[in-house]
Amino acid sequence: MMTALTWFITGCSSGFGEILVRQLRAAGDNVIATGRNADTKLAHLKDTGAVILDLDVTAPAAEIQTKIGETWEIYPGGIDIVVNNAGFIVSGAIEELTLIHDPRINTPLTYLRNMFLQLNFHGPLNITRAILPRFRAKNKGTLLYVGSQAAWHADPSAGSYCAAKFALSGAVECLAKELAIFSPGIKVLMVDPGYFRTKVFSNISHVEPRNPDYAQFNAGVRQFEASLVGKEPGDADKAVTRMVELVKGTGMAAGKQIPLRVPLGSDGWERVKTKCEETIKICEDWEEVAKSTDYTVVDTAVS
Repeated sequence: MMTALTWFITGCSSGFGEILVRQLRAAGDNVIATGRNADTKLAHLKDTGAVILDLDVTAPAAEIQTKIGETWEIYPGGIDIVVNNAGFIVSGAIEELTLIHDPRINTPLTYLRNMFLQLNFHGPLNITRAILPRFRAKNKGTLLYVGSQAAWHADPSAGSYCAAKFALSGAVECLAKELAIFSPGIKVLMVDPGYFRTKVFSNISHVEPRNPDYAQFNAGVRQFEASLVGKEPGDADKAVTRMVELVKGTGMAAGKQIPLRVPLGSDGWERVKTKCEETIKICEDWEEVAKSTDYTVVDTAVS
């Protein structure tokens, strides 16, 4: 019998987070399920036997450090896998996004700062920095980040979300290379899902209208988002099964060299592949121009 692993998961109120909790507990692993207002928003998970912890990933780094310290002591050996899953989507054109709160604008959120900087970027990195000293002490542990196909391409109205995922993926790739030097026993993995049947498209927040020029555009975006609900091509339960297999090296991941980033879903795979092919073509078509800017060494020796 395999020894039970201990997972620390953010964003467990629904979607991938909730399914991870249920699948892992059914497999006999230990789970620390976290989320904001956990007493109410994670109440439906109490019967799984998971440890329920109130955690807002936008909290100050010191508070997150304290939470990690408390949870590390719950199970012998501490935490084995951290899953940075919490995320939030704000829909709106770049011109209508606000960097800081303007009291003259009826905005319930400081959109770009709260969603991009705090929740989808600094939050995962603060959790990472809080856990790393403990992982490095035993040169063992896994950091799993739930990215998105949105980290590979741009979608109109999804600028803040795409920017957040682009930024996070860049930080994670740097982290993986750093840990390969200092702590090769720590595993880093990012999955990039396409559209899956979770509640994500039912929970999108929209920027309050500021510019009438975008009225028709915003209406079309909302209509498109609504049309996706219940018709997403991805099966969330299957995606979570693949995530667990990637971490454990079992099932479809057995015997394979696991790369840093793995797309999930036929649509996610297609978008990643298309972006890579388009980028290669640009490099090929513009090779001469790119190389023409290299510094030329002039031989000034007198013959």
